[in-house]
Amino acid sequence: MSNYSKVQFISWEVHTGPFVIPGAAKGNPDVALYSGLLDPAPDKRTDALGQCWDIDARLAFTADAISKAELSSDRSPGTLKVFMAPEFLYRGAGGAYLHDLIDGWASKAPAEFNLPAPYSGPWPGLFGGLRALVRDAKYEDWIFVFGTAVSASFPSAKQGNGKFVIDTSKPGEIYNSALIQRGGLLHGGDNYVSRKHYISGIDFLNWNASVKQHVAGTVLPLDPSTVLPADVLGVPEGGAVFRIPGINDSKTKPIDFGIEICLDHIASGSSANAYGRLRTAGQFVRIQLVPSGGMRLKPESICLQPAGVPTPRSYAFNCDGLGNIDGSPGSHTQLWNGTNGAIVLPANRLVDANGGVALVDTRLSAVITQVRQAQVLVSADMLWNSGGSVKGAGQVRLLAARDL
Repeated sequence: MSNYSKVQFISWEVHTGPFVIPGAAKGNPDVALYSGLLDPAPDKRTDALGQCWDIDARLAFTADAISKAELSSDRSPGTLKVFMAPEFLYRGAGGAYLHDLIDGWASKAPAEFNLPAPYSGPWPGLFGGLRALVRDAKYEDWIFVFGTAVSASFPSAKQGNGKFVIDTSKPGEIYNSALIQRGGLLHGGDNYVSRKHYISGIDFLNWNASVKQHVAGTVLPLDPSTVLPADVLGVPEGGAVFRIPGINDSKTKPIDFGIEICLDHIASGSSANAYGRLRTAGQFVRIQLVPSGGMRLKPESICLQPAGVPTPRSYAFNCDGLGNIDGSPGSHTQLWNGTNGAIVLPANRLVDANGGVALVDTRLSAVITQVRQAQVLVSADMLWNSGGSVKGAGQVRLLAARDL
């Protein structure tokens, strides 16, 4: 059990939006692509080998990001470190990984993937790889919010030879999931996974091209917007509020966390409400997490403890991977507190920072520009790239430790 009197927020400012190619002529629409590694394959959605490469490369960049964060962090055991990356950090060139690749496999890879070594044998997948990165004593007092991973499952079809194959003629069912993991040697099981409930118009590309990948008309959200969030029904599984075992404040009270992934921060109740899932459920938290790809903190959605009074020791934290505060391509970090339901005063807007721009009481540390993957150098520009000047693995921003 760990008790914390302070909290330090750390964001990974990296652009996770699509690669945009301007229209060839005036009036022609722009073309957008997902950045990522791929094996020459006719369908990026089912390119298992390319997706495995992509995952391992992104894991290598993630390892550097959290290492840079740790080097500059407040190492006091009384300070809880909360590291967060933006939505869509992990999705690959097809727009979504095959869902089997999220947790990998304990023995042999699915035969239909036809994978070579090392992926043909035991492989931990994305989430297993992330857990391994933070299974280290130096991360004992850390909580990691690894942005989101987008994955897809397809129905199967039976061939004439009796074997089953993935049927990509039907829409894939999409999972947009955030892994929240406690660091340290003994806390591998101390984690939480939350799914995004509301699919946004910018979550998937809407364009026509010869290369097959996930687009807006070929996906179905796992949780349709007609279904009330589970926590509204009083069912905690998959809800927006959670606790991590052993993470307490200085008075030994478990810390209540809340997570709203992008659109979930401003839509709820079958999209009838212009505020987030926490407010709809009437739930208040010490730390409200908003990993996003095109979202800013909204005063009407802030739900911090204690309800109805000033909240100087509770925080709403946003890390966005699509735009700067003004909406231009980039990324941004926000940290607010204050009084719930009221206009957030300038004094309570603790941090409003555009990606990579120096700000008082914060510290920036650049993430490496390339890693070696399968004996090949992989540039960060291949994984995260707007098609313009915003590209690469960005930087981590360390905020000053604050009272909890």
